[in-house]
Amino acid sequence: MSNDGYTLNNNQFVWSPRYSNTELQAYQNGTAPSVDWYGETLRKYGRYQNANLSFTGGDQVSKYAIILDYMKQTGLYDIPSSPSTSNAQIQRFNLRTNLDFKFFKIFEARVDLGGRIESRRYPNFNGPDLWQNIATYPSNIYRVMDGNSQNWSGTALYPNNPVASLLALGRIATHDRTLQANFNLKENLDFITPGLSLSQSVSFNTWTRNTLGRTATYARFFNGERTTTDVATDIVSIGSSPTNQYSWQQINLTAGYKRSFGKHALNGSLNYFLSDYIVDWNLNQSGPNTGNNIFYHFKNVGAQFQYAYDSKYLLALAAGYSGSDNYAPGNRWALYPAIALGWVVSKESFLAENKNISFLKVRASAGQSGFDDSNQGRFLYQQYFTGSGTYYTGNNGLNGNGGLVPSYAANAMIGAERNTGYNLGVDLQVWNNLSFTVDGFINNRSGIVTQDNTLPALFGASSPYRNLGKVSNRGIELSLGFADQAGEVKYNVKAMALYARNRIREMGEVPPVNAFNRRTGQQIGTPFGLKADGFYDVTDFNADGTLKSGIAQPAFGNVQPGDLRYQDRDGNGRVDQNDAAPIGFTALPEWTYAFEAGLSYKNLDFFILFQGAAHRTINLLSASAQSIAFVNNTNVYPIAGEAWAYYPDQGIDTRATATYPRLTTRANPNNYQNSTFWMKNGDFLRVRNIEIGYTLPNTLLRKIHLENVRVFVNATNPFTWSQLSKHYNMDPETINGYPGLKTYNTGLTLSF
Repeated sequence: MSNDGYTLNNNQFVWSPRYSNTELQAYQNGTAPSVDWYGETLRKYGRYQNANLSFTGGDQVSKYAIILDYMKQTGLYDIPSSPSTSNAQIQRFNLRTNLDFKFFKIFEARVDLGGRIESRRYPNFNGPDLWQNIATYPSNIYRVMDGNSQNWSGTALYPNNPVASLLALGRIATHDRTLQANFNLKENLDFITPGLSLSQSVSFNTWTRNTLGRTATYARFFNGERTTTDVATDIVSIGSSPTNQYSWQQINLTAGYKRSFGKHALNGSLNYFLSDYIVDWNLNQSGPNTGNNIFYHFKNVGAQFQYAYDSKYLLALAAGYSGSDNYAPGNRWALYPAIALGWVVSKESFLAENKNISFLKVRASAGQSGFDDSNQGRFLYQQYFTGSGTYYTGNNGLNGNGGLVPSYAANAMIGAERNTGYNLGVDLQVWNNLSFTVDGFINNRSGIVTQDNTLPALFGASSPYRNLGKVSNRGIELSLGFADQAGEVKYNVKAMALYARNRIREMGEVPPVNAFNRRTGQQIGTPFGLKADGFYDVTDFNADGTLKSGIAQPAFGNVQPGDLRYQDRDGNGRVDQNDAAPIGFTALPEWTYAFEAGLSYKNLDFFILFQGAAHRTINLLSASAQSIAFVNNTNVYPIAGEAWAYYPDQGIDTRATATYPRLTTRANPNNYQNSTFWMKNGDFLRVRNIEIGYTLPNTLLRKIHLENVRVFVNATNPFTWSQLSKHYNMDPETINGYPGLKTYNTGLTLSF
């Protein structure tokens, strides 16, 4: 392939290979470098261990539950763990206790405490960059070690030897500590009126991270010569980096009333909620103003009311009055109401004697909610400034001084995003073993914070952020289940599906040149690009290499036979980004679905879960290392095996069967524009989980004084069906970087 790529660089069809037969023979017999970077750096599998222990007990006054959990998982890097190196590794300890108390017939108290200690180790090299290098470094650039020396190979063009990145740069370790606490007190005030209660809860959640490093550097050599200025150093401990911390504090106060009067059932509450969220960066830095504290403050006053008549007619009302410090005073609070109705049809007299319909319920709801985290930044009502420009002072020696300009125009009227949702659903159970649920929903998001790009340049400043975005989302959710028993065989099956499609109704878009360029009206994340129209042929060019008259001129550089050809959608004789239009589904599927089945016979049990996605498109350019041949002097993958090639003297002509543009080692932006050529079907179906278990019989358990013993074997993601997997060897959910993993476990569960 490399020979092909070098031959076509000169727009000629004369076979002038990059590698001679002698050089090719050297690669075959091992006298020239031929390194499998995947094989040198990765193992076939990593290890996973998990154990948990739980205790429960109590009486009418107090109850307790204690859960201990330990997990350790190692990654795929083929390196030993030592004071200076480490595989990717995570180790986690969890402890959770729940304590419940009742006293004086009035008070109920609950204390929930949880803690987690988590340690991670990984090589001192950026993970995504490492995987990129493993995927893209050609196998023939150099050996792992330079010649017979103990020096690491490396060049200025390929400086980061993947093996040296794992073994010669040291390791990084992070230590996380999480503490969670919830204290709840409830007063049952039945002595005032039955059903009246008060409750108060206080919650704390704190997370801290400390980072430790043991780092080094290495020198790069090639053919005995130093190729970079890097100097090899021994492992040096960099000590502890500044500590980072998140902390949450929440207070919840509730007054509730729950009571029944004959066929009437009432349930209502008033609630006050307060949440403070604090982010502390560089917490242990010495000196003033070296930390970076970010505060988030949220309040809500809410009420909810539920009414049921004869457990047949149902009504629920709710309202929340919420406030966020993210907005200007006077614009921080908003009201969000909701209503829900239900009708249990199966309780009606005309269905009471029906032996087929066990349960039938129709329900409908409508409500609003708010969202104050727009990902556009905090306090957009305040004016921010950024450095720009320089002015000079002085006479003989000029001194430059930086200036400040507004980052964007502040908007004091900005507020929270609002979602208005509608839902209509039906729950049905037939013969007590067949269940069916369907939900149709509409969600209309409004007030989405986005920059107003419609303002003209005469505005004089960067456009402000406004609540102008609107998105609608509609869909349907279905589930169908069946469970039954035949003798000692119990079985159940269930199918679930969700369809959802959104549409951008408003986004502050500048009117495009062509109507088909318009993003408004499309789905969020809809890919836009050119429509590929095959490859340029030899007959499309004049003798001097220019395109013939009547063929649209591409705006992405010179083209040659074998390059991708695109449709001139607007018919102006030029192919550019104004010809871009929607070219597929988004990477987020419109359809997600699942099937599960369970089977048990005596002490043997089996479970399997399938999950899948449909109406999903993946752009192969997002995994350029595995799709663009020879990009930036890197690798080539099987996707390019059917490349366009035409060498008449050699009898090579793939023009009629080519599925990939001509190969070249030079930059060729024309072929790597977003286009229909690179958009591929991203649908998939995979076995998400499968498990077989066996429970020891009770007669044996009594002899060994145990309550329950179960052994099991399970697997996660063992099988996948996908066009991406079949044709491009890509995981459909993780097309580049650290791969999606198959996991196989065996375990034992004991109860006593």
